[in-house]
Amino acid sequence: MYSFNGRFNNRLDDKNRIRIPAKYKADLEGGYKFAFGPDKSIYVLPYAEYKKILDSFGNVSIFDTETQDAIAEFTSMVFDVAEDNQGRVVIPQELKEHAEIDKDIVIVGAATYLRIESAENFAKRNAGKNINNVFAKLKNLGAGKGE
Repeated sequence: MYSFNGRFNNRLDDKNRIRIPAKYKADLEGGYKFAFGPDKSIYVLPYAEYKKILDSFGNVSIFDTETQDAIAEFTSMVFDVAEDNQGRVVIPQELKEHAEIDKDIVIVGAATYLRIESAENFAKRNAGKNINNVFAKLKNLGAGKGE
């Protein structure tokens, strides 16, 4: 089980590389992938979480073209990641454009994955956010009840 929480401000270098914060590295030791995320974000998916997603597709019939198209569309939006010997990773240009990233980014822990956003989009999305609304949404999901 992962426990990604917190957020970090970061910056792309001149070669579109970032370092994933050390706090998150232990949970990413098995490797990870980048994927298109909603709201102009990039998801950082640990291999185990990505495998859970793939496993959730079940035994979809090859003749179920609508579902097969959706699966192909999703998997085509996932990128393999390779860190260099200094622990840096390149954000692919296609993902950089999708997330409208120039230089400044925010890396956010989202429980089982990480989310990368441009600092500007993060600030816009969170401007005036009411924490009570966040807690209400989590309550409606049944969060915090225990077992």
